[in-house]
Amino acid sequence: MDMTVKELIKVLKKNSFPVKGKDDIKAVASISAGNDEFVGNLIAETIEKISSDGVISLESSSTSDTSVIIEEGMKFDKGYMSPQFITNQERSLVEFDKAKVLVTDQKIANVQEIVPLLEKTTQLSVPLLIIAEDISKPVLETLVVNKMKGLLNVAVVKCPGFGDRKKALLQDIALMTGADFLSGDFGLTLGSARILQIKKDLTETDNAALSRKLSERIAKLSGGVAVIKVGAHTETELEDRKLRIEDAKNATFAAMDEGIVPGGGATYIHLLEQISSIKNSMEDENEKIGADIVAKALLAPAKTIATNAGVDGAVVVENIRSRDWRIGYNAMI
Repeated sequence: MDMTVKELIKVLKKNSFPVKGKDDIKAVASISAGNDEFVGNLIAETIEKISSDGVISLESSSTSDTSVIIEEGMKFDKGYMSPQFITNQERSLVEFDKAKVLVTDQKIANVQEIVPLLEKTTQLSVPLLIIAEDISKPVLETLVVNKMKGLLNVAVVKCPGFGDRKKALLQDIALMTGADFLSGDFGLTLGSARILQIKKDLTETDNAALSRKLSERIAKLSGGVAVIKVGAHTETELEDRKLRIEDAKNATFAAMDEGIVPGGGATYIHLLEQISSIKNSMEDENEKIGADIVAKALLAPAKTIATNAGVDGAVVVENIRSRDWRIGYNAMI
């Protein structure tokens, strides 16, 4: 089946339509959210603000209203290593103003390694944010004790990511904050050049997960991070709305990356025309059997949609086959 699917994907890419402009984005998002125009507008307006390289995350709102917050700077999925570092108790946040930042891919094993920096930030009366590969328990305890005594205004965060991507993220953090990246093999580059290099990496990777990570790095360097605060009157309504927005977000980014095709299972029906030629190019009998299995699977979406709408699936399939590739099937009409 793998060979058949691979060939069909090539046909899909060739026949997909690019998503252009706010109206296209709104249409994709609305349909993905169950024809919810509110969600369509929300996603379209958010992407317009952060660009196609942007990153969108969802949070629950404390009110019934849904709003969008555009965050300057960058965001990564790691938090403070001790609750004692919290500065805003009401929101459980560490908030620093004009902080000094230490970024390193090394483990801080001995407090003496950072004493000069601690002394300097104390003299300047500025906070210190440490982002490190790891920090030993004695060093963490020392920082916590001095923080609680009011001698230091400090917070520690472990490095985000892993492997080669961890080092790349640390480089980005250093560039965004103006910090030096303390690594033996790092040569500092300009932020704009860094963005271009990431985009080059992005075009050269076939790994979907890695591709999304690289896109996140581009957005974070460009400041394109949006948080949608989802509100509703009830918990049930909130979860439903969050799922709709999440689906719309994912579908829209996928559409902007790879284009769109007619829906309602119509595209799968048209792909059936390719099965015969694909089978003719095969020598292995098992691969031919796999192609037949894929062919049956391609029929299923349109037939199921039609049946659920109370229409004869076989008739719908034949109608789709007689139409142009660019025309989909709408069971609601």
